[in-house]
Amino acid sequence: MSQALQTPTDAAAILANARSIAPGIRARADAIEAARQIPDDVYRELVRAGVVRMAMPRRWGGPELAPLEQIEVIEVLSHADASTGWCSSILSDCGFYAAFLEESVARKLFVTLDEACAGMLLPVGRAELVEGGFRASGHWRFGSGCRNASFITGGCQLCVDGVPQFRSDGGPDWRVLIFSPADVEILDTWQVTGLAGTGSHDYRVRELFVPHEHSFDLAELPARPEALYGYHGLFFANVPGVPLGLARRALDELRVLVETKPIGPERGPIRTLASVQGAIAEAEGILGSARSYCFEVMGELWQELQAGRVLSLEQRAKLALMILHCSRSAERVVRQVCEVAGSSALYRSSPLERLRRDMLAVASHLVHQPRSYGAIGRTLLGLDPGGTYF
Repeated sequence: MSQALQTPTDAAAILANARSIAPGIRARADAIEAARQIPDDVYRELVRAGVVRMAMPRRWGGPELAPLEQIEVIEVLSHADASTGWCSSILSDCGFYAAFLEESVARKLFVTLDEACAGMLLPVGRAELVEGGFRASGHWRFGSGCRNASFITGGCQLCVDGVPQFRSDGGPDWRVLIFSPADVEILDTWQVTGLAGTGSHDYRVRELFVPHEHSFDLAELPARPEALYGYHGLFFANVPGVPLGLARRALDELRVLVETKPIGPERGPIRTLASVQGAIAEAEGILGSARSYCFEVMGELWQELQAGRVLSLEQRAKLALMILHCSRSAERVVRQVCEVAGSSALYRSSPLERLRRDMLAVASHLVHQPRSYGAIGRTLLGLDPGGTYF
């Protein structure tokens, strides 16, 4: 897969690199799915391309890509292989997590620009307060990219003498702890149909000491002053690139298929059918509208952050809505594409068969689930949204 890549110093170079390695990743899609993780050679290409360092601060020599620039990179990789795009979105988060840490701690922990983080942030584990830090135990699921990661994170509810602690709003008092992979037991649990190549295994730690400085509170604003770190939830801002790239690939594959798929014995290709033509046009409109909405919402939020303003709850809700809308729209597009393709989309020899499975897996993630509409709608109406991830 080796390519002549540009030095990954800015958005243009990294995007060009992503486009350069995409054909090789696409050719390896079967192998990636069979391996149930991103193979080492593919991961090395992502590192060489600068994908893993996307969010690293410019003051460290990193590219510090804006959210829309990151989305475009993830979109290109997801068009080639959804599992690779998914893991790239997650493994490139070290720059965001570093923003929550003291500068000296972050620089010591993340030695190079190409450190990669995996793990679940929700407080599934427990962290007993001890002198100098925490004694952590927990079992987390969905550790996408954990076998490629330099660090693995785990959200933990804080405990004192075994008693769980809670905040003034009644929610759990919790922090995200950063583990070395050497201290984590990865359980081979990722036996799935969609996004099979992400290596999203369960993992656990038992009575592991973690220094306090190797943890952060996700509810707090990051310490770094740059716009990219101005909202604690921007680490998931590039995730629309996965469904957008996946759905674009589905439409591209369909346009190839309809050139040769026959209507019936001794009849022309199905592209001559008005119903097929209409379905493709409608799907293009759905995907194009979702992508435009993505760029509109993220563009407006980015202007706010660059101006040094703190995002309001409503603005954060609109970001969550945009992410959800992109996924729901992409799911609709993939479903419509497979309906037009008919039985051709059932065969494993067809890229559409994997794309359909991958899309279902993408849609199952917390930020893509339609149940989030309620909290978003309450926020937009000026009502209390209750506990939300945004």
